[in-house]
Amino acid sequence: MAENVQITAGSGTTIATDDCTVNAVAVQVQRVKAGWGADSVYNDPAVAAPIPVQNTIETGQLSYLGALVTPQYAVIDTSASGNTTLVAAVTSKVIVVLSYDFVCDGTVAVKFTSGAGGTALTGAQSFAANGGIAKTFSPAGYFVTGSNTALVINLSAAIGVRGSLVYIAR
Repeated sequence: MAENVQITAGSGTTIATDDCTVNAVAVQVQRVKAGWGADSVYNDPAVAAPIPVQNTIETGQLSYLGALVTPQYAVIDTSASGNTTLVAAVTSKVIVVLSYDFVCDGTVAVKFTSGAGGTALTGAQSFAANGGIAKTFSPAGYFVTGSNTALVINLSAAIGVRGSLVYIAR
């Protein structure tokens, strides 16, 4: 079988095909090229012009629900019983915690809340002296504050808790 097939009579349009065997039968399979570009523009993919792909994680930004956001970093360093603000409220935005870690100097229960005395974002987690937790990067986030609300850590006792967290405001 010859490759390429004329799809209209006479001097009509010819499409590119390839001779293939499908289920032990020789057939013509249409050849299709991937391309990219704005409306009415076609670019052939090449090493110098690859098909654009949005990377979800870059050095300074990541894509979260279709929007590019910049990761922010905060230090956890408190020994106050009760509430301590880790990240101040951001106007018209929520705070999404992507990763965190901390170590406790002594026996204490730790929880995160949306605002001082606000909605609990985690349950109270009990730790012994030198105990802690490390939550690695989660693209969906571990918890989210309410809009216009600070991220707060709450300690059950005046015990040192130290670590860090990565978050985005969206």
